[in-house]
Amino acid sequence: MEIVIVGGPHSGVGKTLAAERALQALVGLGYGAIKLTVADGEFDRPHDRGMCGRGASCGVCETVHRALPARILTAGGAIGKAGTDTCRLRDAGAISVAWVIALREAAPDAVDGALAYLARNGARGAVIEGTTALAWMRPRASVLVACDPGKRWKRVAVENLLAFDIVLRNDIPSPPGDVPAPANFARTNPLACDLSDASEAGTREFQRRLRSLCAAGEGAFTANSGASPVA
Repeated sequence: MEIVIVGGPHSGVGKTLAAERALQALVGLGYGAIKLTVADGEFDRPHDRGMCGRGASCGVCETVHRALPARILTAGGAIGKAGTDTCRLRDAGAISVAWVIALREAAPDAVDGALAYLARNGARGAVIEGTTALAWMRPRASVLVACDPGKRWKRVAVENLLAFDIVLRNDIPSPPGDVPAPANFARTNPLACDLSDASEAGTREFQRRLRSLCAAGEGAFTANSGASPVA
């Protein structure tokens, strides 16, 4: 299965929005989506084991533990709940969506299970929203969305920064923090964009680049693919 990983160095950079734009660009190529939440991240937060850095518990990370190291949510009521990230991914064009919540050591097997679920529902590819998947997966395309300034970067984002196929600098009116991005961020020549605007030049260029990378794996768009071109 062809994999696209959309990651971010911390919360608040527009990662889900980037995954939505990715799915919109890949309409017609048979992509599903996985929301990956790893519950034992590197940041030492008192509220839970989470790596989101929100500073207060939303209750998600506490739903997995040693006795139940991973959960794969696929029920329509959960995935389609209005306002959730999974609902946004579904509405962006994913033909099937799964939400993986897992401890770090259980994440690879849980993602494999979610990919099998997508395949059973007709998916030929998957957009995975979750930087941590880069620790064990080699995707067809990898996307990093960041802002500068922001918050402290996750280790996996720093270590893979120069290896991302597409690096986006999302222009956010109110940055989520005041920590400068790592020096290597500028070396990637990040594509400036406003992901909140589907018609903005940087957003459309991101979609064009991603579609080109993924279409190469599919052989090319076919006349009956149903894909909507992005100029």
